[in-house]
Amino acid sequence: MRAPTTYIYARARGFNREVVAKFFDTYESLMDKYKFPANNIYNVDEGRRQVGCLTSAERGTSVTVVVCMNVTGSFVPPLFIWPRKRMKAELMDGSPPGSICVCHPSGWMQLEIFSQWFDHFVTFSGASKSNPVLLILDGHSTHV
Repeated sequence: MRAPTTYIYARARGFNREVVAKFFDTYESLMDKYKFPANNIYNVDEGRRQVGCLTSAERGTSVTVVVCMNVTGSFVPPLFIWPRKRMKAELMDGSPPGSICVCHPSGWMQLEIFSQWFDHFVTFSGASKSNPVLLILDGHSTHV
């Protein structure tokens, strides 16, 4: 039996008819204007999960992973945010080709880390003035 996922009240409150309608109005307007093909529509989010690390002292450390995928199933190689001060190359063993990583003591997304990921996204997706790409993300302060 699984326990229900807990949500922060502010996040749950932000998911209502008015907010959803505004999202779809904006989405429809952008689709009418740019006529994005499916392979140019991406969604990004980050999450934390438990990982087994290389040394027993770090076993159970959480890492934030930024995952971005387009409608057709292609994904941007992920960004790993390790909760540490210095990087060890071994932490990226087995990661998808093209993955990037950063270290931050909190292990959480920060504005400067998101900016670095966004540059990675633009490069991978081929977004440009002549090839517009729609990126759907939440309104977290580190993303805007």
